[in-house]
Amino acid sequence: MHDLSNRERLTASGVVMDFAGLRALDDVSLSLGQHEIVGLIGPNGSGKTTLVNVLSGALAPTAGTVTIDGEKVTGLAPRKISHAGLVRTFQTVRLFGTLSVYENVQLGALGAGIRRSQAAAKAHELLELFGIDHLRDVLGDSLSYGQKRIVEILRAIATDCNYLLLDEPAAGLNEEESDRLLGQLSNIPDQFGCGILIIDHDMNLIMRLCQRLHVLNQGKTIAEGTPEQVRANPTVVEAYLGSQAAPEAGAS
Repeated sequence: MHDLSNRERLTASGVVMDFAGLRALDDVSLSLGQHEIVGLIGPNGSGKTTLVNVLSGALAPTAGTVTIDGEKVTGLAPRKISHAGLVRTFQTVRLFGTLSVYENVQLGALGAGIRRSQAAAKAHELLELFGIDHLRDVLGDSLSYGQKRIVEILRAIATDCNYLLLDEPAAGLNEEESDRLLGQLSNIPDQFGCGILIIDHDMNLIMRLCQRLHVLNQGKTIAEGTPEQVRANPTVVEAYLGSQAAPEAGAS
């Protein structure tokens, strides 16, 4: 078990989610510390996005609890959960296309209640830190898909969140863009004290990026552990990884 107390963790305990007789999540428990990266993986339809929706307040669970730094937030509205320190991105990029990169990132900070001068400084810092300051005046609609992904992540970080939930950030990226994303994400927990829970089917990215993996199948947890432990787990290989279990595995 991990040494961090619940006052420094996002936790889900015994989460159940039913939809009209279908049990999408069945007694799922998960934790994320402020200085770690955890991968949430599994086949399509296994309940990954449903769990992220519960954690972020988009869905109220049928049963179970969600806590942020020791405070119960189960069933609270997404805005309140965001103010408690948890922010998410979505499978579909949601930038403001007619605003510049700088304005998009600054809006993340302003939306979190950060003063305008501090929000401006935060946006400038993030653009420089992630090496995209040269794009600061480019409109959102003019960015490449990979660039849009990064800007969306920076907008989330600008909120000063403690936990960042990323839903398939590498989807649609080529190998070079995925490698760049890996390098940029890997530094976030130490630089910002922000834990990352990431869903992605790019196993090459997941296996190199994450300290721990949590595997769902048919709404249930079937494995937890280091990438090496999960890669060697016969149940996970049968349910999801298959040939991806090989060290040279690529995206699924």
